[in-house]
Amino acid sequence: MGTLGCINDMMRRDKENRELRKAGKERLNETRNRLIDLNKKGHSSHLSLEQLEEIRIKTQEKEEAETHQLFKIKLIMLGIVLISGALVWIGITFFF
Repeated sequence: MGTLGCINDMMRRDKENRELRKAGKERLNETRNRLIDLNKKGHSSHLSLEQLEEIRIKTQEKEEAETHQLFKIKLIMLGIVLISGALVWIGITFFF
C-alpha cells in the first residue's frame, strides 16, 4: 500500500472512531439521565427505619462471624503446615 492508501486508511479509521465516540457519549448520557430519573423518584422502600437498622446490625454481625471463622481456618491451615513441615524435617534428619 502506498502513501496515499495509508493516508486514506487513517482518515477512514479516524471517521469510524469519531462515530464510535459519538455513540458512546449518547449511551453515557442516556444511562446518566436514567440514573438521575431513578434517583429523583426517591426510595420506594417498604421497610421502616427500625427494620433497616436491624438488617444493618445483622449484616455487621454476620460479617464479623465470617471474619472470625476465616481467622480460625487460617490458624488451622498454619498448624497443618507447621506440623507437616516438622514431620518432614524429622523424617529427613533421622532417616537419611
